[in-house]
Order: sequence, then C-alpha cells, then structure tokens
Amino acid sequence: MGALKSTDYNGVVEGGIVDEIFFQIPEILSIHEEFLEGLQQRCSNWDVKYTVGDLFVEAFTKQQVIDTYTAFINNWKCAKDATKIATQAKPAFARFLEHMSREHKGKLALDALLIMPVQRIPRYELLIKELLKHTNMDHPDHHLLVQAQKEVHDLAVKINRVEREAFQIEQMQQRVREIEQHIEGVVDLCMPDRAFIRHDVVTIPGGLGTKKERCLFLFSDILLITSIKRKSTAMRKPSSTPSPSPSQSPFTVLDSNKYKLLTRFSLESMEISKSTDVSLKKAMRDIATLEEDIHILNQIKELVGKLSSPHQALEDVVRDLTNGVSKQMLEKQNSDYSLISLELTVTTQERVDNLTIQFTSPERRAVWSAAFNEAKQKLAVSTGRRLPPELKKAMPIRKTRAGLQFTCAAATLGCNQQGLREVWVCNSDGYVGQVCVLSLLPEPTVMSCNGVCNARILTIAAIPAACTMISDKSRWRAPVTEAAGVSIEVEEVVEESSEELANNGNIQLDSDSSDDDDDSELPDDEKGKDENRKRGNSIPREEGQDDMDHKQPTMWLGTEDGCVHVYHSSDNIRTKKNKIKIQHSAAIQCIIYLDNRVFVSIANGEVHIYRKESDGGWSTSDPQKVTIGSSSAPVTIMLAVAGKLWCGCQNFIHVLNTSSLLIEHSFAVSSDTTRYVLCMVTSGLGVWVTVTPSAVVRLFHATSYEPLLDVNVAPTVAKILSAATDDIIKQHKSACLRVTAMLACKDLLWIGTSAGVILTLPLPHLTSTTLNVDVIPTVTGLPHGHTGHVRFLTCVEAMPGVSMDPAGYNKYSFRSTKPKENTSGRRASTSAASTASNKLLVISGGDGYEDFSSSSGLGEQAGHDDSTNHLLLWHV
Repeated sequence: MGALKSTDYNGVVEGGIVDEIFFQIPEILSIHEEFLEGLQQRCSNWDVKYTVGDLFVEAFTKQQVIDTYTAFINNWKCAKDATKIATQAKPAFARFLEHMSREHKGKLALDALLIMPVQRIPRYELLIKELLKHTNMDHPDHHLLVQAQKEVHDLAVKINRVEREAFQIEQMQQRVREIEQHIEGVVDLCMPDRAFIRHDVVTIPGGLGTKKERCLFLFSDILLITSIKRKSTAMRKPSSTPSPSPSQSPFTVLDSNKYKLLTRFSLESMEISKSTDVSLKKAMRDIATLEEDIHILNQIKELVGKLSSPHQALEDVVRDLTNGVSKQMLEKQNSDYSLISLELTVTTQERVDNLTIQFTSPERRAVWSAAFNEAKQKLAVSTGRRLPPELKKAMPIRKTRAGLQFTCAAATLGCNQQGLREVWVCNSDGYVGQVCVLSLLPEPTVMSCNGVCNARILTIAAIPAACTMISDKSRWRAPVTEAAGVSIEVEEVVEESSEELANNGNIQLDSDSSDDDDDSELPDDEKGKDENRKRGNSIPREEGQDDMDHKQPTMWLGTEDGCVHVYHSSDNIRTKKNKIKIQHSAAIQCIIYLDNRVFVSIANGEVHIYRKESDGGWSTSDPQKVTIGSSSAPVTIMLAVAGKLWCGCQNFIHVLNTSSLLIEHSFAVSSDTTRYVLCMVTSGLGVWVTVTPSAVVRLFHATSYEPLLDVNVAPTVAKILSAATDDIIKQHKSACLRVTAMLACKDLLWIGTSAGVILTLPLPHLTSTTLNVDVIPTVTGLPHGHTGHVRFLTCVEAMPGVSMDPAGYNKYSFRSTKPKENTSGRRASTSAASTASNKLLVISGGDGYEDFSSSSGLGEQAGHDDSTNHLLLWHV
C-alpha cells in the first residue's frame, strides 16, 4: 500500500482504488502492532510471576477491534473486485503485483495476503492454548489466560459469523444479479439489502375478460410481475410451471423461458385484501361442512350395517348420498375460485388498486401468501435497523447577490447532455430568481448559477415526459384517469375504451404474447433507436426537434409574480431560455404532477390543471380551473396520496378526487385558524403533516384520514443544541422552533427545523386497518446541520441513471420539501461494487453549516459562515 502511494509508483493505480483494496488494513496493522509492543515490553524484563493473559484481554476486547474487522470483512469482496478490475485496466499494476508476489517469501499473491488478517485471530487462540498447557493452575497468569482464551474465541466466532453473513449476502446478490439477466426491462434489481424469496407462475385477469399467464418474482422488499414466453428451443410445458423451493436453484426453470417486466411494486405498498380472507373463510367453512357430512354418513353406513332386518335399500340411499356429497366437495375444492385466487390491494400515490392473482392450486396459494406475509413482517421489523446517514460533503454556495436564500430544489428526471443526473437549486432575494445546477459526478459540483426571472421562485417540480411511448415492438399506455385500474400493455393490443376500464377495478397486465419465442430480430439501426428510447438518451436536436421536445422531462418553476417557467431537464440553463412561460393572476404556491396532468395552485385559491395535447405537448392556453380555497386561504401545498390530491388550505386539508375534481373529504389539522399547513410527505399508507409555526409532526392514515400519531421534535432539538450552542442562541432557537422541511426517503422521515437541526425517525409500518401506532418511533438528531433555517430537503440517486416509467417519478413538489420514492427503472448494474455504491443522496439546503458534534462552534470561528448558503449531502 505504501509503495503504491509513493512517488516511485506514481500513476500505476489511482489512490482511491488503493484505499479501497487495502481498506482497514492500516487500522488492523495498528491493532496488532500495539499488542506486539506491549508484549515486547513485558518480555524485555521478564519475571516468573509476570503475566501475558491480561495483554490479550486488553487488546482484543475493544469494540474498535470488532468494528475494524467487521468493516474489513464486509469490504473484502469489493477489494477483490477492485483488484481484478484494476489489474485488467492497468497492465503496470498487474506487473507490479507479479513482482511483489515473486519478492514475497511465501510467493503469495495479493488475494491470498488479503485474507490473512482474518486468519490471525484463530492463531492467537491456538497460541493461548499452548501457553495454558505450560502454565500451572496456581500461576497468576492461568486464570488470565483462560479469560483471554474465551475472549479471543468469542472474537473469532464473531468474525466467522460476519464472514459467513457476508458470504451469504454475496451469494444472494449473485443470485439476484442472475435473475436480473433473465428478465428483460428490469434494471438495478440488485441492492445490498434485497433477497430473492421465490417465483411462481400464475394467472392474472386481462382486458375484455381474458386471462394471461404471468410470473411473480417475490423479493424481500419488492414484487416483480413479468410476462412469460416459452423459448423455441424449450419443450412446450403446461402453464402450471412448478415453482422451485427457496433451497432449489430457480435457474433451471428460468432458462427455459423468456421474461419481460410488466410492473413492480414495493411490498410496503401491498397487502392481502380483506375480501380475500372473507371469501376464503367462507369456502373453507363450506368444505368443512361437507367433510362433516361425509363423516356422519360414514357413521350412518356403519350403523346400517349392524341392522338385522333387510336394509339393502337403505344402504343404497346412504351410498348414493355419500358419493354425491364427496363429488360436491371435490368439485368445490377444484373449482372454487376463492381457494386458488388472491386479491392484493396496492396503494400508491397515484391510486388504490386491486390486483387479482390465480394460483395453480390452493397449496401454492397458501405457500405464497405465507411467504408474502413473512417478507412484509421482516421488512417492517428491519425498518429501524438501517445504518445512520453518512455525511458526504458540505458545500458552500457563494452568493452572487446579497440576500440570496434557498427556496426550493428538485432533481431532474432525465439526464443532461453528458448523461448525468442534476439537481436544480433555486435561490431568491425577493427581486431575482436564480437557479444553481448541481452536478453529482465525478464529484458534487455546482456547474452554474444563473438568474432566470425577476421574482422569487416559490416552487419547482420535475415533470416526466408523455407517458405514451410507442416503439416498433412495445407500447406503454398511460393510465386512464376515469378508471380505478391500471392497464400496462407491453405489446401491440387492441385499445380498450375508458368505459370498459372503468368497470374493472383490477390492475390489468395485458400482453398478446404467444407461448413461443417468435420475436424477429431488429436491424442494427432500429436496435440503436430502441435502445435510446429505453435508456432515455436525448436524440440530436436536428432529428425531429418538435417531436423530441414532447418526449423530454421538464422542470416547472413557479414564481411569486404568477409565472410558470418550463425548461427541458437536459437544457443548459445558462444558455437556454425557457420553452414555455405561463402567466397567472396570482403567485404560484405549488406544482405537482399526477395522472399525466400538472396541477398548479394559485394564491387566489384556485388550482389550474394542465393536460397533454394529442401530440404530447402541454396544453397551456386553456387550463381547467378548480376553486378550493380563497385569496385569504389559498392552497399552499399539494400531495398525491392513494390516487387523491391532498390540498393544504390554511389549517385544513381538502381531499380532491382527481377524476371528478370534487372535494371528497376535509379535515382540520389544527384547531388554530392562524396556522397553515406547511409540509406534507407520504410513505405507504402514512401521511406526515406539519403546520407552521409548530415543532409537532402529525401522522394521518392515507385512506381513513384518521390521526395516528403526534411527534414533538423540540426535546431532541434542545438536546442537540445544548452540546454545541451557547445558552443565548439556544434559548432563541428553542423559543421560535418550528419544522421547515420534510422528506420521506429509504424508510426514514427526514425533518428540517428552523434551528438548523436535521432529524430522522424510522417510518412505522401501517396497514389499511391501522388505528394507532403502538410504538412511538425514536427521533434522532444528525450531528451535522445548518446554522439557520433548513430551507429544503430533497433526494436524488447518487449514480447516473434515468427512468422513463412515470410510476417511479417524484410526482409532487412544494416549497419546503421534495420527497421522492425509489424509481422503478434505473441504470442497470452488474457488478457488486457498483451495486453497493448505488445509494440515494439526500440534500439539505439552508443557512450556514454547523457541526453539532463539536464544541468548536463556541469559539472565535462561531458564526463565520452563518450567512453563506450551504448544501449538505448525505448518503443513505
């Protein structure tokens, strides 16, 4: 490691790769060198009464030793992969390793040397055993050596367990990667915490009364639904393809078929419908009744046989009746739909849908239901076990004008001209609206800060391109607004009318796929175009400028003077003007995308609704208008929840039906009419709401609207401030404390406050029948935050990627918070190293930067950067 970082070998391999290969090696070396130094000092002046057992105990019972070895083992596979990649890419590095291997006294290669630190601990245990053999029981060192043997043995067991778990995780990730290769259209399936559970071939109702064969891939946190085709080289098999057990490799079955992704759902958003349980219980009761009848008839048959009088006629009647009941029970077992069908309720921001699945047998249904429920239970329990967020970088954003403050931010849905994701951060001083473009690669960097308007930017929203994407081989149809269900078509089918869909409340996954692999090969140029469409890459402007404009994601900026400025996500905002400018009569409060429409709330109480035109562009001249509030109580915030639009209007929330555009329900968040709803975020069946000014966050049920929980963050904020702030500042911040931003991301609720403290709490698991939250989640303060207000919270993928699936987009945007769920389509990853690093980046924007874990803020440097806007970037 030292040689590779020396000037003699400068340029052989990058320093970052060296650090990854030798991760934790210096720390492990330091542990053993410290132990050796103590042992040498003890032996240099040796006396017969001296001991060494205490040195073992002292050296190998520290938590630092366990943490260091755990981190080393967890990184060992990544170190091997990094070595392999660097060896292939850097011939000089390969020659260096060969030379060092020849020079080594054992002629060992780097891979063999990297495992030796783990082997050191068991050797210590063997050494202690040898020392015990030669130590009398009455010697002072004997009981110390016994204790040392136990401690070192326990350490070896812990290391072996970590090593075994790391190996099992790697095996599972390899399994998931292989499944990813079998399913067309699925990307970024492999995640560090994701485990494959089972796959089953089922039947799902399609449009016009048809039924289609589908494959369910159940993972620890998601469910994939795919179409299935028989490969032409494989023998034709019946539709009831058996599912392998978890211990059996599924790939012998997978290799004989082709799979194409239709949709994916998070397990958190799904639950088995109560109506399914009712139907199943009724069917089971009917079968139990028939079984009881058969049992009674058998008893009657035995009693009839004991009669002395002639009883042939009675025997015939009992036999016929028994045969009839047995036949009736058999028919009910084989034909009762409720015994083999399962109805899942899927709750997303866009809607609440039902997914009906038919299994090949009642046994298969029961096994799958048990696996599904177990996975959901484990997922709920694991929510609070996430690693704490890791601060990646604190970025000062220098002001180009005095008084500029962050107002809002959102990540782009598409990629820029370099193929990278960006985050648009808005600043304002009341007179000028400015957008800073944050690029994430190779390192987070502010690429530009440019004024875009002469007014304060109040809200920003990332809007996806048109949902309908037509290619030579596939067509994705946008959800029909009037229908409760979703229909996703993966190949050319006959269009269904809105009325037909409206009468079917189930999710339909239609596909005219034959059982044979009869796909024709596309020409190379068509493949290139199809690949560009799948990846979302921009086609040069010369080729169909107008057509491509409608197929690009856009960024909508709402300003205080009533303007909505629309840009393409891929535009260089420094040189490009807005594509569309829409003027309204009052300030823009909030912009949200839902159901292929854009909802814009105005300060006069109206909500304007913009729809897509037939050519894919936005119809901006004649929006539909709905009055929900008033000039004194406008809609300050909107959020898509379970297919409805929640509108925060003063201290009330109005639930808008997006089909009828009528208010279905209203409820008060606070009894104080002087307060208004500031932040709303949703996760699963929970909606977190805060009013201003208040330090309390309230949890409501997404479908029953019942209040479930109130969390006061003031005590945690006071605890954080007391360690790093003087009394006067603490009193001031505590007196005017309020929640200013929220974000739901990766099983955590992020909360930004006016004190600059950023908090997290694990999101509780809710079901459709949840009436209260029994266990109050623990609020945790992060050690880093802002000196002043937290102005916004948003998140973005840390790795480049693009999704053209509207269901995976961030569909809502508002002043203080930008929640964003995991996208359903991302950059495909095939290596363990890339998968492990594909994390989400949470970004907070606020006034100044504060390290609350340090007391340095009380010194002369206190307040040095208070007036400088900062972005804090967190890995989760």
